[in-house]
Amino acid sequence: MSLIRVNELALEFSGTYVLKNISCSLERNSRVGLIGKNGSGKTTLIRLMLGLLQPTSGEVLRARHCRIAHLPQNMELPPELVLLDYIKSSRPDLLQLERRIAELSSSFVSNSTSGLESELAAAVEEYTAKGGYEHDNEIKYVLTSLAFPETEWKKRIGDFSGGEQTRICLAYFLLMPHDLLILDEPTNHLDLAMITWLERYLLKQDKPFLVVSHDREFLDNTVSTIFSLREGKLSITKGNYRSFKEADDIARLSQEREFERQQKFIAETRAFIQKNIAGQKTNQAKSRLKMLARLDIVQKPQQEKQVKLQIKTSKRSGNDIYTLKEVRFGIPPELELAREVTLFAHYQDRICVIGPNGCGKTTLLKILLGEHDICEGQLKTGASLQIGYFDQHQVALDESLSVLDTIWQLVPSAPRGYVLGWLARFGFSGDEVEKPVSVLSGGETSRLYLCVLIHQNPNLLILDEPTNHLDLDMTEALLEALTAYEGTIIFVSHDRWFLSRLATKFWVFRKKLGQGKAFTTIKEPDCGPERAIELAFAEPERVKAPPPPREKKRKLNPWYLDQIHLQIEARNRQLGKLQEELGHIHTRLSRSDTYSDQSRILQLRAEMEALEQQIKSTHAEIALLEEKYLSLSYEE
Repeated sequence: MSLIRVNELALEFSGTYVLKNISCSLERNSRVGLIGKNGSGKTTLIRLMLGLLQPTSGEVLRARHCRIAHLPQNMELPPELVLLDYIKSSRPDLLQLERRIAELSSSFVSNSTSGLESELAAAVEEYTAKGGYEHDNEIKYVLTSLAFPETEWKKRIGDFSGGEQTRICLAYFLLMPHDLLILDEPTNHLDLAMITWLERYLLKQDKPFLVVSHDREFLDNTVSTIFSLREGKLSITKGNYRSFKEADDIARLSQEREFERQQKFIAETRAFIQKNIAGQKTNQAKSRLKMLARLDIVQKPQQEKQVKLQIKTSKRSGNDIYTLKEVRFGIPPELELAREVTLFAHYQDRICVIGPNGCGKTTLLKILLGEHDICEGQLKTGASLQIGYFDQHQVALDESLSVLDTIWQLVPSAPRGYVLGWLARFGFSGDEVEKPVSVLSGGETSRLYLCVLIHQNPNLLILDEPTNHLDLDMTEALLEALTAYEGTIIFVSHDRWFLSRLATKFWVFRKKLGQGKAFTTIKEPDCGPERAIELAFAEPERVKAPPPPREKKRKLNPWYLDQIHLQIEARNRQLGKLQEELGHIHTRLSRSDTYSDQSRILQLRAEMEALEQQIKSTHAEIALLEEKYLSLSYEE
């Protein structure tokens, strides 16, 4: 039986059908990607599947005892709860057993009866059988993979940022026991390494899942079926997103051509009927009239509203945008984020900044904006820069304003029609323009922020996660606009499809290890996106310390060096003999007849320890002699 089966489902709000005639199923081997424009009803369909909403008509059938783990887009977490305690609560059965074992152990210490011992043994056996110890390892694996080291496991959830709390939710639902996993935009707030890890984790679990995502690469790498919502209707395509896109383009083109051919045929047939209905060919005309009545009409493909963006610059900037030389920056006084940073940004560069979450990408952008100071080094900003900044948190938007007033305040003397036309380019029309900013969804807020940003006609765009919450079509429209943009772009993105098509250069946060200490710098490798991503998350690069300058000293007698060399050779011969003797002792200790004489065993072990000590001291003498020989060899 299917885990979830949806039959002829429909949902109506205020006389308008949000979803209509939806039929689909989630099987035990399903790997489904649910896609559609923002507001198309993806989250609503999931809520109907889970029984959180009741349909207007149709039915949802769920398998009995089917355990479903559902990660929603926004979830309130208990701020006072400790991270590890919250994560462990994903398995209440194991948590209860842990407490039972602790209680029984405490009682057993003060009153060690056979009955308590049996109860404790049974509880431990049940805990083991349910995979308690393996679950502890899985908790460690998932949390560390999502960038929560053990040093943070005792922190309150309220002390983590919003993005970190989203990752905590993801960890919780991944660790829940489930037969079906439903994830609503799980890649938000994950860096590139985490997204890659999540792809592998989902495939390794070998359990069915449905995922809502606007990340094309993620969908291509994880799903085998696409559920696409358009105009309240659902289409199902086997394959990943790339397969769906190819099949969808072909189907739409085929339907369009078939529609045009049929419309031409209908027009020609009607013309024949009109001309001959009262003439000599009246019977033929009547026959064709009946044929038209029976004709199965091909529907014209629905033309979706395509957002067309155009980003203009009011004036050209200079050729040199930014010059950073030996810059060190961080969050003073304690946290250093990067040092030894030497970078250049030039006119019409498209620079993607890549690095793990928390490495300092946003801080670097704030430095370029002049909102954060460097600790040392030189930063030169180019002339005639008009900067448009996309803040991933969109804090610059006034939540008390409506969508319409947000744009109107930029051009207070403009007519209402101008503002409405500008908003329509970003998908805002009808009653949507009167919505307060405070009630907008993540996707709507991102679109409005872009609307404000592009209206400023900047010649430099600094973008921090511009595709977060944007649907696939809007992301494609933004990419098209940025590609045609005549200014300079410096951006942060975790969307591999987007960054690989926009970036011409990469600034990569790179860990290094020099003189026993790790630090981070930023490099501009001459490579493609895949290699740049790999470098950002690779093991620290080891930097060799420069050799100390040699001091000029008096020349030495070669005879003296020869004597040291003779001493080294003598010590090596002595070392060889000691190692040979030790080998003989190991051979004697390995014989079975040796163990019949206890005193002989003790003697051999004493000799072995003495030889090992001699070998160790001889090694040390040779090392000192060699160091002395080499240092004297460089003297002049």
